[in-house]
Amino acid sequence: MATMQDISVRNAAEKNLAQMEGKYRGLLEAAPDAMVVVNQGGEIVLLNVQAEKQFGYRRDELIGQKVKNIIPEGFAERLRADGLRSVEDALAQQIGTGIELTGRRRDGTEFPIEIMLSPLESSEGILVTAAIRNISVRRDAEKHLAQMEGKYRGLLEAAPDAMVVVNQRGEIVLLNVQAEKQFGYHRDELVGQQVKNIIPEGFAERLLADALRSAEDALAQQIGTGIELTGRRKNGSHFPIEIMLSPLESAEGILVTAAVRDITKRKKAEAHLLQKVEELNRSNEELEQFAYIASHDLQEPLRMVASYTQLLSKRYTGRLDSDADEFISFAMDGASRMQRLINDLLAYSRVGTKPMDLLDTSSEEALEQALINLRGAVAESGAIVTHDRLPTVLADEMQLVHLFQNLVGNAIKYQGPGIPRVHISVSKNDESKWVFSIRDNGLGIDSQYFEKIFGIFQRLHKREEFAGTGVGLAICKKIIERHGGSITVESQPGHGSTFRFALAGTK
Repeated sequence: MATMQDISVRNAAEKNLAQMEGKYRGLLEAAPDAMVVVNQGGEIVLLNVQAEKQFGYRRDELIGQKVKNIIPEGFAERLRADGLRSVEDALAQQIGTGIELTGRRRDGTEFPIEIMLSPLESSEGILVTAAIRNISVRRDAEKHLAQMEGKYRGLLEAAPDAMVVVNQRGEIVLLNVQAEKQFGYHRDELVGQQVKNIIPEGFAERLLADALRSAEDALAQQIGTGIELTGRRKNGSHFPIEIMLSPLESAEGILVTAAVRDITKRKKAEAHLLQKVEELNRSNEELEQFAYIASHDLQEPLRMVASYTQLLSKRYTGRLDSDADEFISFAMDGASRMQRLINDLLAYSRVGTKPMDLLDTSSEEALEQALINLRGAVAESGAIVTHDRLPTVLADEMQLVHLFQNLVGNAIKYQGPGIPRVHISVSKNDESKWVFSIRDNGLGIDSQYFEKIFGIFQRLHKREEFAGTGVGLAICKKIIERHGGSITVESQPGHGSTFRFALAGTK
C-alpha cells in the first residue's frame, strides 16, 4: 500500500511539474541558491540543479519524496499546521525570514543551511518555495571570528580605515565597523561572502594563486604597497579606494588583512591640481607665444633705434656738448640691453616651439662651438676652461651648443676676484645616461635660491653688478626638459657652483 501511495505522489508531482515547468523552471534554474518547492504535505514537487548539487541527489530521486529526507528537522514542522493554526498561518510567520537549519546530503553528511521561504499559489493550493543556502563558510568564519575576537577585534575596531580580513579563497572572514560604514553593509551580510562583492576587480586576483605562483607568492608582491582599486557599495555606487595588504597567520593558513581607504577626496584634489597644472601650462604657452610675437615685432624698430644712435655717435661725438654725448651713450646702452633681452626671449620661445632634431651629436664639438661664441668673454676675463673627453649623445646640436654657451658663460660672468676656472666632467648614472657637471670657482649661490634661479627673469644680482637678462638659466632648464631630463645645482656662497644635467647616450 505504501508503494502505491509513493507512486501516486510521484505521478501527481510529475503532473504538477509539467504544469509548472514553463512558468517557473527558468526562474528556479537562474537562482544562485538551491531552490526546492514543497507542498503542504511536506513533499518535494520541484527543485533546481543547484539543489541537486548541494544535496547530492538526482532530481528524480527527490521529486515526490519528503523534505525530511534532506532537511531532517525543523523545516517540515514550520510548514505544517498544529492544532491551533492553519498551514497558511504557520507559513506566514516564516515568510521572508532567514531560518538556520541543518541539511543532510545523500551520503549522510550534514551541513548548516539558511532557508528563505516564500509562498507560491498553484492548483494544488499554497506551495512553499524554499531558497536554501549552504552557510558552511559563514559558520566557519563565525567560528574563526570567535577565536580571533579577543586577539584582533580591538585592533581592527581601533583602526581609522576600513579593515577586511580575507582567506585564500577570497572569502571575507572578519571586518570592522568602518568597513560596514564604508561599503553600506551589515557585518553578517559580508562575512562568508566573496570579497568581489565589494571590490569587484583586481583585489581577489592579487590574492589567489595562478598557474605560476602560490597564493603566498602572489600576495608577497603586494604586501606593504598601496594598491589603487575601485570599491562598490551595497547601493551599487562605485568609489576609488587604496588598499594596504598585510599577512596574518591563522589556523586556516595565511589570511590577508586589507586596510581599505576611501580616496575620493584625494582623487578630487589630484584632478583639481591636474586641472590647475594644465591651466598653468596653457598660460605659459600663451605667455611664450606672446613673448615670441612681441620680441619679433620689436626687433625692427629697435634695430632702427640702435642704428640711428650709432650713426649719431659716430657723426656727432665731440661736435656736440658733453650732455648730448652722454645722452647718446645712454641711448646706445639701452638699445643694446634691449636687443639682448629680445634675443634671449626669442631663444626661450623657440626652445618650446621649434621641432628638435635628436641626432648623434658630439658634445665635445658642441662645447668647442660654444667656446668660440664666448671667445670675447674668455679673452677679457682670462678664464681657463678645461674638460674631460666628452661623449657622443642623442641631442639637438643647436640647443646643446646654446646650453653649453649659457652655462659656461654664467660660470665666467659670476666671478669674484681671481681668474675664472671652469671644468666640464662627465659620468654615467644608473639609467645609463651621461651626466654632465660644469663646475666653477665663482661667487656661489645660497641654497634658498636653487629653484628660483631657473625661473624666467630671475636675477640674484643688481644689473649694475652683472649684466644679464635673467633668461639664460630658464632657457637651459627648458632645453634639458625637452631632452627628457632635469638640471640641478650644488653650490655654497664663496665656494663656486656645479650645474648637472643628463643626456641619453647613442645606441
